[in-house]
Amino acid sequence: MTISGRTAPSPPADGPAGQKAGQKAGQKAQPGANPGPLAGSARFETRGPAERLPRPPGRRRPGVALLAVLLIVLGAATAGLLALRLDTRSQVLVARHDIAVGSRIEQDDLAVARVAADGVPLIAADQADQVIGRYATTQIAAGRLLDPGMLGTTGLLTSDKAAVGMALAAGRFPASGLQSGDVVQVVRTVDGEGQVLSPGGVVGSVQTPSDSVFGADGGDTTVVTVIVPRADAPDVAAAAGADQVSLVLLTRGRPVGS
Repeated sequence: MTISGRTAPSPPADGPAGQKAGQKAGQKAQPGANPGPLAGSARFETRGPAERLPRPPGRRRPGVALLAVLLIVLGAATAGLLALRLDTRSQVLVARHDIAVGSRIEQDDLAVARVAADGVPLIAADQADQVIGRYATTQIAAGRLLDPGMLGTTGLLTSDKAAVGMALAAGRFPASGLQSGDVVQVVRTVDGEGQVLSPGGVVGSVQTPSDSVFGADGGDTTVVTVIVPRADAPDVAAAAGADQVSLVLLTRGRPVGS
């Protein structure tokens, strides 16, 4: 049958053949019907980005962690000890420069330093008035901490003492050298004979050849100042001028006041 230029579909034939044809047509026209295995094989299945495999867990090192903890604890303990030591330091008196034995100590001779003085008999900075006016009983080097044993109430040049200088060649005093505070015997040596000029002089200062006032012309000459009783001073000075003096060491560095 033709309707408006179109050919109308023929009605399904009666009987089993017509029913099968109608069922097939209905299945094709039904939306959402299963397309069948052939159509399914032609579909491409889209997937998301490929999943990454999980990383293996890292190896644990308990020794390294323990070492780090120990280092942290050790650093904290060291910092605490240093802070404690700084807090326990006290201000004490030190020599600003070299102080010769027998010298009267003045304000300009003193300086202050902060030290940890546990069990050491040092002189506190606030006790400077008890040091000024006293005398050094031994040679005090610059920067040395002062203690009561270095100080005396009297100096070398008292009313009955005199200072005599002498230039001594090697062999005129002990090979170990002399230092301020040494107690010596002043002897005149002539033609192999000795005469005691002063039995107990005290060495006031020593200038070795390296710092001698004679410089290079002095050779190996050592200049020594000896404190002797005033009654002995003339004979000692005469023998020293004639290069006839030798010094015999009696006591090493005995304090002046002892």
